[in-house]
Amino acid sequence: MKSQARGESELRRSIERHYDSLAFLYRTFWGKHIHHGLWLDGPSPPRLAQEQLVSYLADRAEVREGEEILDVGSGYGASGRWLSHRFGCRVTGVTISRKQARLARRYNERYGHAGRTRVVRANAADLPFAAGSFDLVWVVECIEHLADKRRFVRETARMLRPGGRFALCTWQRGEGIEAAEPQLREVCEAFLCPSLASAAEYRAWCEAAGLEVRCEENLTPHVRATWDILGKRIGRPWLAPLRLLVGRRVRRFVAGFPVIASAYDSGAMSYGLVVAAKLSGRN
Repeated sequence: MKSQARGESELRRSIERHYDSLAFLYRTFWGKHIHHGLWLDGPSPPRLAQEQLVSYLADRAEVREGEEILDVGSGYGASGRWLSHRFGCRVTGVTISRKQARLARRYNERYGHAGRTRVVRANAADLPFAAGSFDLVWVVECIEHLADKRRFVRETARMLRPGGRFALCTWQRGEGIEAAEPQLREVCEAFLCPSLASAAEYRAWCEAAGLEVRCEENLTPHVRATWDILGKRIGRPWLAPLRLLVGRRVRRFVAGFPVIASAYDSGAMSYGLVVAAKLSGRN
């Protein structure tokens, strides 16, 4: 147990350092939304494609006016501000990164959202919220970093009110792919993921936690362009000297871009959406 706790503590510190040290890189190359874009109806600028992912998940999750939302892995708070603006929701964002929390609060103030959005710096593996606190738990590309994903789903159910929803977009293990598949190991090593779970595992974990799965989708073909865009941006000639100056962590991160693109193309990895609702009467 001590070795497991030590491993989880080291993972938490590594993820915290990752997002603190790469804050500039994320904002420079991908903006305030730190997640894939979604392309459904032809070409769109990346920023709009990222907002389309937020809008699409919100539609599938049936977000309603004035709801209390927990955004786990909130980054710079862009999804929370979008939900607050669109639906008048009260959003609590959670990030493990000091830099992300500081910038998110600054953006919330700047854009007039400080009254309806707040940011808590906490570990997603150990969330400090009471049972029945939220109408919706929103998780976009965060659960990949957790060692015990099943426990997180169980905790999500605990924090939801009866009828509340769990809205998830996540990198998944491809259908029929073993966890030890080399491409998956490369992705996990490059992006600090202990493992990638399958769609079937998420479904089973939701059901075991008293959550009824209402929507499951494989969005891989509609998000794949994200990595072509990032590859082009990072390959710009003026960045060559910068790549020589940055640390090993940044170089390793950038080297993972073609790895994840290849994993999507081979089917070793997919991008999944899951929406599940808490059954009435479950505590």
